[in-house]
Amino acid sequence: MTIQALVCDDDSTFRAIVSDLLESKGVEVTQAKDGHEGLSIFAKQDFDLVITDFLMPKADGMQVTRHIRLSGERGQIPVVLMSAISKSQIRHDENEWTPDYYINKPFKPKNMAKLIDRVLRDMKKGK
Repeated sequence: MTIQALVCDDDSTFRAIVSDLLESKGVEVTQAKDGHEGLSIFAKQDFDLVITDFLMPKADGMQVTRHIRLSGERGQIPVVLMSAISKSQIRHDENEWTPDYYINKPFKPKNMAKLIDRVLRDMKKGK
């Protein structure tokens, strides 16, 4: 079964880089140009993984993560948060809405590729 991923980012360049890296690993990708569109797509389709930017118009990455986490069993999927803001500066409820992985933007594609490999490995292990 093919892994389905949702990539949310208002920056088309980062969206394309992440999508290309995922597709090179055999992952099917659906793209969203902002958090609101991402939430709309998430409501209609099942995903195995979500990679989202933090700073986006309409709904930010933490709102996307919160919505996913509050989606019952569907909310247990891995979430990767990308942000130019350091992880320590992002405020969230440690118990419910935290992303599983974090990467600083801008990132080198090889660093994102390593993170994607780690996420996919963890998914196979059932983490």
